[in-house]
This record gives sequence, C-alpha cells and structure tokens, in this order.
Amino acid sequence: MQTEPIAAAGADDQVEVADWQRRVVGRSLNDARRRSIDRGARFIRAAAKVLERTNGESLTVQEVADEAGQSLRTLYQYFASKDDLLLAVYEESSGTYARMIRAAIAQVVDPVERLAAGLIAATRMPALHGRSGVDRGLSHLRLQLSHAEPALLARSQEPVTAVFRELVAAAFEAISPAPMGVDQATYFVSAVRSSFTLSSTLGNDLSVELPDPIEVSVFCLGGLGLERPRAWHEAVDARLAMSGDDGRSILRRLIKESTDSTR
Repeated sequence: MQTEPIAAAGADDQVEVADWQRRVVGRSLNDARRRSIDRGARFIRAAAKVLERTNGESLTVQEVADEAGQSLRTLYQYFASKDDLLLAVYEESSGTYARMIRAAIAQVVDPVERLAAGLIAATRMPALHGRSGVDRGLSHLRLQLSHAEPALLARSQEPVTAVFRELVAAAFEAISPAPMGVDQATYFVSAVRSSFTLSSTLGNDLSVELPDPIEVSVFCLGGLGLERPRAWHEAVDARLAMSGDDGRSILRRLIKESTDSTR
C-alpha cells in the first residue's frame, strides 16, 4: 500500500497518509460539495418560483425560504444576502436563456444567417409570453444588479454574451476585412438587444415607436457591415425553432430544468 508524508497541523513531524485515507477524504469533500450545490439550487429554484408568482415585482428571502421548505437561517448559510441570491438566479437564468437561443437557431447553418437568427430569436422571446413572468422578473433583476455590482452582473450574463460573441466571430469570418473587433461588435449587438428587451418587457420610456425584431436584426447587421434586405431577415425568421414551448418564460424553464436535473 502506497503512503505519502504530509505535514501535521501545528507540528514539524510528518505523518503517513494511506491511499484509502485520501480517497475517503476526497469522497467526503465531493459529497459535501454536491450537497451544497443541490441545496443552493433548491433555493434558486424557489426564488424563481416566487418571482414567477409575483410577476417579478417582489421577493423576500423569507418567501424564498418558505417556498424551499427551509429556515431563513439555512438560506443564509448558502447565500450572504438577498442580492447574492438574486445574482445566482440571474446567472442560472442567463444559462437557460443562452440554451433557448441556441435551440432556436440550431437548424440555421450559414454564419451570417445564424447571427441574424440569434438576434431575432432573442428579441422575439419576450413577445412570445407577454410582458409578465420571467422577463419582467429578470429585467427588474438586471436593473437592480447593474447598480450594485456591474462586474458581477457581467459575469452572470456571460452565457448569453458568449453566444453572441461566437455568432459575431463566425459571421466576421465570412467577410473580409472585418469592420471592427469581435468584442466591440458583440458590445453593440448586446447593447441593442438588451435595450430592446427592457423596453419590450418593462415598458417603452421613449416617445417613439419600438422597432420590430426584424428591424433590430436589419439595424445590427447593417452596422456590422453585413447589410441584407428585410426579405432576407424575414426568411431567416421563418426558419427559427420558436414554438410555444420554446417561448415559455425563462424562469418557468429554469424551474423545469432544475426539477428535471434532480430526478
């Protein structure tokens, strides 16, 4: 049996640790980590349910603890504050949103068409399930978190940002030379998409008519040097996999995914 010396805590002497001991400790730590993640996911799922039920207007940590069937003290063992919990909800929801976009454009192959498809899919999702549920909840969440920790919010949005960075990079490979850097183009695309989604979801605070998803795509691609006629964008739109199921609220989808993953 192989052993290796390790330093004893508070002593200069070394003790021999057998392989089985390392395996036991490793399993114990892995089990504890898995239990912590599972418990954290339960609170995130509960928070998503509360947001969905209240139409994204309110959430208290006590409501989340009650929904999860846990004590408030237990919740604070996993999340330092309400903002910490909401950030986790937003992070998980961003991953769900990214998967929904990828699923909607899965059948589109051409790289420029995929970029247009991603934009149209992302801007159509709020309209598919109205100005309620997830989109309102997540939009309120985004506004709250943007004031508190913009850097953390940026990391939480990375799954969606990564989708558009990937789509922009692939589209730029189809033209030469690229009009700007991939990150800069991703910023412009993401900024327009985010502004459109917030206005569609929480209400338009400008005294002008909102563009439709096709016009958003026309504008963004045109700005990136990828001008295409409206009919081309409409043809891309017709190929999206945006069924009623795919249009389900992101929070509801998050709740379902979390439930399925625990079975």
